[in-house]
Amino acid sequence: MSQYNRDMLEQTPVRAPIRALFVDIDGTLVGAENRVSPGVQRAIRAARERDCEIILCTGRTRHTAQPIAELIGPPLGYVISSNGGVVMHLDTQEVLCRHLLPIPMALEVVRAIVTLGLEPYVYEDGTGPTIESARVLYHPDLPVGPWATRPRYRPHPAILEDLPFAPVSVSTFGPPEKIRPLVQQLRARLPADLSLIESGTADHWGMDVFTARVNKCRGLELIAERLGVSQAETMAIGDHINDLEMLTWAGIGVAMGNALPEVCAVADWVTASLEEDGVARAIERFILFPYMALTPNPSPGAAGEGRT
Repeated sequence: MSQYNRDMLEQTPVRAPIRALFVDIDGTLVGAENRVSPGVQRAIRAARERDCEIILCTGRTRHTAQPIAELIGPPLGYVISSNGGVVMHLDTQEVLCRHLLPIPMALEVVRAIVTLGLEPYVYEDGTGPTIESARVLYHPDLPVGPWATRPRYRPHPAILEDLPFAPVSVSTFGPPEKIRPLVQQLRARLPADLSLIESGTADHWGMDVFTARVNKCRGLELIAERLGVSQAETMAIGDHINDLEMLTWAGIGVAMGNALPEVCAVADWVTASLEEDGVARAIERFILFPYMALTPNPSPGAAGEGRT
């Protein structure tokens, strides 16, 4: 814990205890190596001992979110996957909501992406443990990223005319300088009620298209209601554009030290970076030592600072 945070803990007004912690995965909980640090694992265990529910909230599909849930240890709980497209309990497999794109609408998205000179990826929401229920289809004649490896990723010759399943999302990826300028163009080509969500890293940007009103925040609302937890008793931690709504909605919204500037701007507190166990620092500050006082943030984006 930094000296800055220790100084803050000397301020004693107490707030409602955090009973549900919603944590983004990529850039928040894990990096490129998909590893949860020992310090973060210890902090999560300590939070659970204080009866705080830990919920992963990610743009990943449930197929790739579950291995991360297993890394932070049992019990397996709720997960908000596909940016809120699917909300479920990993242990019981109970599905609270599942929003799929109708095939005709998904085909319209695929064609719009191809028209812009980009590569479409069509994601199946895996309902079983095998890759055969979590397929990702791509155009056989277009270049794909190095992550698009068989057997999960597979070419689909008829991708412009027909799909074998109703997908949870249709996505495209690439360097930010290539993808970001085309976001508004893609919006203009699609029905206004579809959800277009951006996420990624400094080198790898993504645009994901979902059915109407899909976002992480709706998953937070659903799970909080299911758990009987008030908005004031929730905390969310994230780093990217797809975390904006949930950080704004949660009782405490925490941005990672490596978060985008616009994410830090809406957060109640900016913690340390991923490499510095920012999730653990936030858990210490608001769950293990639940004091309310936040000091003004004179330098937005600086780790360990709050805003009023």
